[in-house]
Amino acid sequence: MGAETGPGPAPGLAPPSDYRLAVPEGWERVVLDPARWPYRIDKLVQRGLRGTRATPQLKAVLAERIRDQAEAAHANGGVEMYLINQVIGQVPVSAGLVVTLLRPPSGTTPGGLADTAVALAASGADVSTVELPAGPAVRHLHRRRPAPDDPDGNKLTVTHLDVHLAVPNSDLRLLLSFSTPMEPLADALVTLFDSIARTLQWMA
Repeated sequence: MGAETGPGPAPGLAPPSDYRLAVPEGWERVVLDPARWPYRIDKLVQRGLRGTRATPQLKAVLAERIRDQAEAAHANGGVEMYLINQVIGQVPVSAGLVVTLLRPPSGTTPGGLADTAVALAASGADVSTVELPAGPAVRHLHRRRPAPDDPDGNKLTVTHLDVHLAVPNSDLRLLLSFSTPMEPLADALVTLFDSIARTLQWMA
């Protein structure tokens, strides 16, 4: 199935039941299930701030920020989220990945990956079609600078890498959304993001 073809399922073939993705050590997984993420997020915060002098107020703010991310990702069809906040070689590293399952709106005919590439490229973004072990994909690299009056007080430029894949034998799309606010390390982290995307495997 090439990127130029439509997404129609192949007759007699079933779509994969799941996928597998490998992330480096230190990336923490949060299943985007509202019934499961409160305990997981609290555990992540406690582990991440272990050995620091973080106040209960700081822990509560960090947990709320992660919950907000989880709620937003879940509302957009996200199924899981990975986060890393570590000091590696005395350098703080912060990055994230949201995996989203996209379904075509009811009553519509989804376009192929080529249509996705054309739509994204129209904005002048860095868009390319790549071949991954899991199949053809659309790679979308862009940077987002916060507005001066950002209500959350964000001041850091965030680098995003979105990888769009067609789920075999279905009309679904899988979107890997990587991001990092670490602008000095952005190029190195994008290389890491690309390597993570290449680990994706479809499960029968």
